[in-house]
Amino acid sequence: MAIATILAVEDNATHSYVIKRLCELFDYSVHVVATAEAALAAVSAANYAAVLMDISLPGMDGLECARRIRERESRMGGSKPVPIIAITSHSDEQTEKACFEAGMNDYLTKPFDPEHLRRVLLRRVYQPSRPNLRLLQGFHIDEDELRSVGG
Repeated sequence: MAIATILAVEDNATHSYVIKRLCELFDYSVHVVATAEAALAAVSAANYAAVLMDISLPGMDGLECARRIRERESRMGGSKPVPIIAITSHSDEQTEKACFEAGMNDYLTKPFDPEHLRRVLLRRVYQPSRPNLRLLQGFHIDEDELRSVGG
């Protein structure tokens, strides 16, 4: 069975780097895009096991992008909807409600605990042939590498 591929939609280079590294450590393949428009093109061109969606994006926001993904899935019919997981720095109930109303399936607040991300992905992307129960022991991101990504 192939490794599940996650689409990460994040405009901040440092955040996208951390998300990508965590997903790879959890044994997922990751495709990163920085805009909602690029995310819409990506989900039209490929099948993803899940979408990690920042809701505060330049141009079209993540909420509108999620709505459009759901509209496209409705028009196309037949396939199982891709799980969309909101990633946001807003932890209020109104934002959480807006995410679910836009068609998102789960919600992570930045900064999030890597274990929380692992559990959300396990819940949304579980593959019996690849149980993906990998735990992060001694997780470390090289600070020099992180500085080079963040500019």
